[in-house]
Amino acid sequence: MKKVFSTTLIILLMLASTGFGQDESSYMFVMVKNKKALKMAGTEADFQSLANTFDRISNAETDQWHPLYYAALCYINMSFVNKDNTIKDNYLDVAQGYVDRALEIYPDESEIITLQALLYQGRIQIDPATRGLEFTQKSNDALHKAMEYNPDNPRVYYLQGLNLLHSPAAYGGSQDLACEHFKTAMEKFILYTPEHVLAPTWGAERNQMLYSSNCSK
Repeated sequence: MKKVFSTTLIILLMLASTGFGQDESSYMFVMVKNKKALKMAGTEADFQSLANTFDRISNAETDQWHPLYYAALCYINMSFVNKDNTIKDNYLDVAQGYVDRALEIYPDESEIITLQALLYQGRIQIDPATRGLEFTQKSNDALHKAMEYNPDNPRVYYLQGLNLLHSPAAYGGSQDLACEHFKTAMEKFILYTPEHVLAPTWGAERNQMLYSSNCSK
C-alpha cells in the first residue's frame, strides 16, 4: 500500500510540474509577458527584440492576429525612434507586411485597421510636404472604417485628433477640432474595457499629453 501511495504521489507531482511548465510556455503566458514588456520599451533595440519575439510567436500561432499586430506596432515604433528616413520607410514596409497578414485573419477588427492608420501617419512624418495629403487621407479613411466596426475604440479618436492637429487648414486641419477629438478620446479611454487580455491599450497617455499641451485653457 505504501509503495502504491508513493508511486501515485510521484505521478501527481510530475503531472503538476508538467502542467505548470506547459502553462508558462503557453501562447497566452508568453503573449501577456511580452505585451507588458512592450509597454516599457523605449529604444530601437527594445522594439527590435520584442518584434523578433512576436514574429516567432506568429509563425507558431498562424491563426492568431495579436502577435502580428504587436510585431507591426514594434516596427512602427522603431520608425518613430530612428532618424534615418530610408530606415524609417523600411521599418514601415515590414510593419505593413504584418498588418496585411493580420487583416487576412481578421479583416473586420477595428484595432488592426486603426493600426493601419497609425502606420500611414508614420509615412507622413518621413516627408510631410510631399506625403501629407495622400497619407492623411488614407489614414482618415482607415479611421472611419475602424470606427464603423467599433465606435468606442478610443485610439480612433486619438489618431483623428493627430491628423487634424498636424494638417494645414487648407486640408481641413484645425486645432479646435483636434481638441474635440482628443477630449472624446479621453472620455473613451476612461470607459474603455479591453475585450481580451491581449487587446491593445496604448494611446491614453499620449492623448492626455496632447490635450493638455494644446487644448487646456
